[in-house]
Amino acid sequence: MTMIDRRAFLVGAAASLAAPAFAAAPAAWDIDFDVRIAGQSVGHHRLAFRRDAAGDLRVTVDVAMRVRLMFVTVFDYRQQAEETWRGDRLLRLESRTVDGDNRDHVVAERNSEGRIAVQSRRAGDRVVDGDMWPTSAFWRPAAVERARFLDVATGVIRPVDIAYRGLEIIEALGQERPARRYFVDTSRAFDVWYGSDGAWLRLEWSGFGLTARYHRVT
Repeated sequence: MTMIDRRAFLVGAAASLAAPAFAAAPAAWDIDFDVRIAGQSVGHHRLAFRRDAAGDLRVTVDVAMRVRLMFVTVFDYRQQAEETWRGDRLLRLESRTVDGDNRDHVVAERNSEGRIAVQSRRAGDRVVDGDMWPTSAFWRPAAVERARFLDVATGVIRPVDIAYRGLEIIEALGQERPARRYFVDTSRAFDVWYGSDGAWLRLEWSGFGLTARYHRVT
């Protein structure tokens, strides 16, 4: 693609950036990332979306990453979570996370007052605002408009500072696509990219002197 072509592609895509994500979403779909470091696969981040009979969205999250340097494991992370959403409101979340030697279990459920009651082994019990989203919700492009999240792994509240980095052309799902890039400054800073239709296309974070890149598979 020439420089002129790329500029025209970006300008033409900008008009559709505000299009609502999932407006015509099917009853079931998946997001699957291959997580790579230095070109080598170190794990996956997968989400499965299903509509139930009531129309609520059920999301299953499966994350597994293991990084070894010189035969020593420097990062070992596994997480399974189940979420239920009604529109943009979280109804229920349950997660189990293994992060090295740490074992965490979090349950969050909307109560009769419309707030979210959270039970966490690490952070204890608390009640948070009903519009709180979990950190796993970056599959929703509107997540970049938020300033606080419920940490799906530990149950603590995470403040975030999110900055728009601009429109780029990236390769995702086998083709070049326009994508909005955001920098998310939190406990582990990362960059996240969304397509013009709101689809989550990429994520990158750095730590331990390494950079992990999420490559969208499906």
